[in-house]
Amino acid sequence: MNIGRHIRVKRKALGLKQNELAHEVDVTPQHISQLEREDARPSLETLLALSRTLGVTADYLLTGREAAPVDIRGAIRAQPLSPASKRSLIQLVGELSASD
Repeated sequence: MNIGRHIRVKRKALGLKQNELAHEVDVTPQHISQLEREDARPSLETLLALSRTLGVTADYLLTGREAAPVDIRGAIRAQPLSPASKRSLIQLVGELSASD
């Protein structure tokens, strides 16, 4: 993972100094430095605070991808369909994925 690099790139793009970001996220400037050097990992709370402050998703900080890939199975489960319909659609998606 390159969480530190992603934090640094977004921080610099926003023109923030490490101590400014630290103040907004409510951590020490030393912790921001450790995160950027990959000497530490952020807690979930800090990761979410960083993503909000930097204007990116937590997925971006973790993976570097601007948008999280859509999980079609999760999207199907969220639809107001009968359980049998959901199972059928999920099975079809699985078969289509296997044929790639």
